[in-house]
Amino acid sequence: MKYNTLLFDVDNTLLDFDANEGESFKSLIRDKGEIYSEELYEVYKKMNQGMWADIELGKIKVEEVLNTRFSKLMSKYGKSIDGGEWEKTYRLHLNQGLQLMPDVNEVLSKLHEKYTLYIVTNGIARTQYSRINGAGISQYFKDCFISEDIGANKPAIEFFNYVKDHIKGFNEAETLIIGDSITSDIKGGNLAGIDTCWFCKEGTVNESSISPNYEIHSLKELLRIL
Repeated sequence: MKYNTLLFDVDNTLLDFDANEGESFKSLIRDKGEIYSEELYEVYKKMNQGMWADIELGKIKVEEVLNTRFSKLMSKYGKSIDGGEWEKTYRLHLNQGLQLMPDVNEVLSKLHEKYTLYIVTNGIARTQYSRINGAGISQYFKDCFISEDIGANKPAIEFFNYVKDHIKGFNEAETLIIGDSITSDIKGGNLAGIDTCWFCKEGTVNESSISPNYEIHSLKELLRIL
């Protein structure tokens, strides 16, 4: 058995963040008395993804994104709102998002018998803990490493150095990272000298020069690789 330690991303790997984000955004707009539209949501998603990409590149801090993304969004429609207050409302909904990706419990229960599992995720700690615990998957993991707690975001080497330092007897050669993000999980693993498995969602294409060691299209495929 080549690997004995598995590092799992959370969003769109174990928990369906896309579904959670969509429902939470719709609830936010409703709560604030605005009119929801798919156009509004698509504008938000594009803007938000760009801001998180800048976080990964170290160009902007998480706090700035959280405090300004909704005010920047609504300013595009000629409205001035309290971005921080909107973020608080949005986060209340986001914290309750417990949607699982397909086959999660089946796969984790089998892997838990043979491997030591850890979570490695970017995000706000209270949100990630709430979702992981609420979805009933925390039982499978020995520990949970979240960027807000660490003070660095994937793919930064500082994130993975922290993980290495806090896993007793950590061995890069016996560790595999599983995640959906080429620029976060796979790039981070490459920088840290850890093998990677890209969870490629349907319709996703890797147009970068970043290469994973493995590629899967469902979590069940991971069982065959291991």
